[in-house]
Amino acid sequence: MLKLTGPAAIAGVILAFVVLHLGFPPEAHDPRTTGTTMLGGIAFLLMTSSVLLSTRAELFEEWFGGLDRMYQVHRVAGTFAALFALVHFFGVPKELPPGADPAANPLFPSMPLGMLTLITLVIGLFIALNRKIRYSRWRPTHRIMGLVYVLAIGHFMTAPAIFFERFSASGIVLMLAAAIGVTALVYSLFGMNRRTALPFTIEAVNALERATEVVLKPVGEMLDFRPGQFAFVEIEGKGWNEPHPFTISSAPGEGRLRFTMKVLGDWTRQVREELKPGGNVLVRGPYGRFDTAEAGPKQVWLAGGIGLTPFLSTIRAMEPGDPRQIHLVYAAREERDAIFLDELRDRAAALGNVTLVPLFSDEGNFARVDKMAENLPDPLPSYDYFLCGPKPMVEGLVKDLRAAGVPRSRLHTEAFEFR
Repeated sequence: MLKLTGPAAIAGVILAFVVLHLGFPPEAHDPRTTGTTMLGGIAFLLMTSSVLLSTRAELFEEWFGGLDRMYQVHRVAGTFAALFALVHFFGVPKELPPGADPAANPLFPSMPLGMLTLITLVIGLFIALNRKIRYSRWRPTHRIMGLVYVLAIGHFMTAPAIFFERFSASGIVLMLAAAIGVTALVYSLFGMNRRTALPFTIEAVNALERATEVVLKPVGEMLDFRPGQFAFVEIEGKGWNEPHPFTISSAPGEGRLRFTMKVLGDWTRQVREELKPGGNVLVRGPYGRFDTAEAGPKQVWLAGGIGLTPFLSTIRAMEPGDPRQIHLVYAAREERDAIFLDELRDRAAALGNVTLVPLFSDEGNFARVDKMAENLPDPLPSYDYFLCGPKPMVEGLVKDLRAAGVPRSRLHTEAFEFR
């Protein structure tokens, strides 16, 4: 669930900028100039927020409720930045006001830089939001947004003083944001994230029904993680030049990392068909706040297909005597698609506090809130719900649970989308 600390911090910075900009405008500003330059400043602050979130800093995970929520805000901030930039571009005066000295207030190169910024921003946003572009092509082209950010800084830093006073109160805010944003951009684009990754070797590649389990052995330090978290996996070697996020399915303390990947596209198909033991892998993480340990004593876990993986890590880590009452609903198309089902049955029997409910759609059994209300021993609002699976399933269950009176604070989902 999205935490409000992060969005509130972004809103607070923007509000402070607006107050300073409106409270201390340059003397030569008319209302139109003050308003449109304010919108341009807001657009830049939203762009800076997006750049900061792309660093995947742990502090921001705490503020926003996980990396998945950070990426959601990253997309929203980028979209609104484009909208504010459009209004700024078409509304700001294109000529100097009467009496302004052209030599002291040149429009070049600020004006062409502004036009170029807007064009590349629109192109970059189209690429960023276009899900038809393959991830392998989308990821490098998305870096055009870094160019947009640099062009935006060039645009307002070369703007005529009559439009942008660099050392006004609001101008100082923008320049501080630019300094922080450029630092974050360099960190994100030029491999600093990669340098903090941990090296592993591939110990095994296990083919499952419509999924592949990859087992990794640490070269040195083992990744420290909590059940339910995920990491970015980057396989080294020709043809493996992009990291992909996957939930960790092993338990902490195993001494090995396990990732269970559903065969969905070219990359996961290549993993299944071509990946061999002995190769080198970089793992960056862990990320995520999908943590059942922080919820109440009565929990319902709803897993759809490969959405089982965070619960698999958790149930593998649990010990007998765990005080929680857990109902694990595992929905799959048919029994042979239910990976690790025998292990889940054995673990549930050994733990004693886990009730496993397999549901197979081919048999006419679906995860439905009305059926849960009939079969759970306590009222629906008394449970914490953790949902992971196909987006339509999760969204439908959340809607029905809310309609059944379950508070939003008791609904925990992971928005596992990073583009």
